Amino acid sequence: MTASSATTIQANNAETLFYEEVDKHINSLSVKFRQKCVIKQNVYDDIIKCLTLPKGKPSGLYSSKFIYWVKQNFILMKLSGIDIGCCIKSKKPICIYEAYYNVISEGHAAVSHEGRHKTAFELNAHYSWIPRFCIEIFLKQCIPCQTRKPIKQHAISKPIISLGVMTRLQIDLIDMRTRPDTIAPDIIYNWILNCIDHYSKFSWAFPLKNKSANDVAVKLRELFFCLRATTIASQSRPRHPQSQGCIERANGVLCDALGKWMATNNSSHWSEGLLPVVYGINTRVSSITKTAPYQVMFGQPPRSDSEFWKLVEQNGIADEEDLPTLVAESDGETMYNKQFDSINSTDVLDSDVVHIVQKLSDDVVSNSLIDISSPQPSSARHDLIRKIATDNYLTTANKRMKQYQDSVTTLTEKFNVNDCVGVPIHPVDRTNTDAKYLPCLIVEKIKKDKNIMYKLVCQYGKLDNTFAIEHLVDLKSACPQELKQLTIDDLQDITMIEACKLYVRGSISGSTCDCKGKCATKQCPCKKAGVSCSTKCHSKLGACKNMGE
Repeated sequence: MTASSATTIQANNAETLFYEEVDKHINSLSVKFRQKCVIKQNVYDDIIKCLTLPKGKPSGLYSSKFIYWVKQNFILMKLSGIDIGCCIKSKKPICIYEAYYNVISEGHAAVSHEGRHKTAFELNAHYSWIPRFCIEIFLKQCIPCQTRKPIKQHAISKPIISLGVMTRLQIDLIDMRTRPDTIAPDIIYNWILNCIDHYSKFSWAFPLKNKSANDVAVKLRELFFCLRATTIASQSRPRHPQSQGCIERANGVLCDALGKWMATNNSSHWSEGLLPVVYGINTRVSSITKTAPYQVMFGQPPRSDSEFWKLVEQNGIADEEDLPTLVAESDGETMYNKQFDSINSTDVLDSDVVHIVQKLSDDVVSNSLIDISSPQPSSARHDLIRKIATDNYLTTANKRMKQYQDSVTTLTEKFNVNDCVGVPIHPVDRTNTDAKYLPCLIVEKIKKDKNIMYKLVCQYGKLDNTFAIEHLVDLKSACPQELKQLTIDDLQDITMIEACKLYVRGSISGSTCDCKGKCATKQCPCKKAGVSCSTKCHSKLGACKNMGE
């Protein structure tokens, strides 16, 4: 069996499984909803016939109930001289049941294998009558998506609010050294510079050979001069992704979409997929602004009408010189006002040219998202798009802020003085087998800038910094005996890092060293206890003689 035949069998099996699951879901519905939840080819043909019936003339082929349903939900539109059934509300062509698999597959790939909502938004922009459950069934069978599902749980964080395009740009580097992209012997990409505008969610991504400041500065300079300088350009704080949640989420979205592109195109050159993947991310609707980042940035949807270019290809138009004059000179701002008056001039143009222009123009109008009855100036339309995006942005930010405040209030009421809590120990200060939380007692609740901060003590001393409620974990049911017997007044101040070192090494020596010398004498706490120093004490690069093998 050849590779091409194996691929065909796999695709056919996937399509067969898809329709089996769709049929199973349809059969689980009530009888009165089964026939009308999807539109099959025979029903579509009946709809076209009903819409072409003369007005007021009865037909014995269809019931009056069916004709009424058709008249209330569908209209007839001409596309390239062919009668097309469309939804009466959205004015989009009906997608029949037999084309669901191919249509959903194309729409899902167009948004870089995103989830249900963004795939549905893309499909609804071009078609109508595609049920949501069909999209869900398809996504469950999409192998690139299912093998890259997120496993983390999202925590409620305090939102950062930025109003205006390019007022806050967040940047971060994605390490691709485990999968270098070798373009040429002297061109090996190991990093991705990911940038995102915090307000519009518009993204840029650049492949880099290394993460030197000069290479990063060159790309940022190109970006700033292409648009305009930003008010704030911030980089993700090392080991603290919570402070730059927008770019950290964007990193995950980009990596997942890039991996899906590589799996779909069977390519290991991820640098070649950055442009189409980022384009798909920028042209799909954002859950924050409820608008595509491309529209917020440029004030118009992307001019990538797939049906338009399919007709161009079908008519053998290879370059701009072959394009009919009327189509070549028209653009998105003036095409809708011409009303195709010049197309009717059959005495001047060749009949074949008139036919091609009519098909292309009909397709453009039928797929346009702009209201042709009331054209607006470009600047006014752009202001309206950004106003809508700003309103949705602030609505989402206020909702997240309220969720954050409610969560903080709930947790604040949960913890009181003398309660046992856990503070996360950073991975740098512990090994894989050590505890992940440092047990502490709350000794004081401090109100600071409308926030509640906590003063804590551990078995080794009083922690010299305060902690917010987000850093605490409930350990009331697992309080160590050492904390229950603690005399707080006898404790000295101690730093968090030192307390963590003492806790993770406490089962051996009860102490850790921070010697600047060679740790060769018993003045070193580790040497005195008969244990080797570790990286929790100091770096390996020093002159320590007690590091062991």
